[in-house]
Amino acid sequence: MASPDLQSKVNQLTATIQGDVSSMVDEIERLKLRPVARKMHSCIVSCYDKAGKNGRKEQIEQCTQQCQMPYQTAGAVTQQELGNFQNRLQRAMMQCQDDAQGMITPDMGEDSRKMKRVEDSMLKCIEGVVSKSRDGLKPMKQRIESQMS
Repeated sequence: MASPDLQSKVNQLTATIQGDVSSMVDEIERLKLRPVARKMHSCIVSCYDKAGKNGRKEQIEQCTQQCQMPYQTAGAVTQQELGNFQNRLQRAMMQCQDDAQGMITPDMGEDSRKMKRVEDSMLKCIEGVVSKSRDGLKPMKQRIESQMS
């Protein structure tokens, strides 16, 4: 259904939002997750130091599990937020497609102007979705980071 021009524009919009998400995730990983991971590893080393040669295996395991909790929680929060974001984006894109599909009539194949109006409407919808999604990145980043403090 989509013309090559429409597909190209949609691909550009998709690449834009993917780039923005990748940049945000990279920043969270570098500035927030890495320090949490470093702290986790230091904590694990101290578990072994405290146990020494005579500590029980169970004691070390319990200690290391406690050390891993903040990092595991941070990773889970990040994944959940990204998954929710992706689901919202997909639902909104599907709504744009559904709206465009609802505009199509049997005679559209013969009238390129009508088809162009449908495609323009769909592109406008997708541009709005991408814009709204980009606006939602900062609050999502804040939610993620607030769980790591």
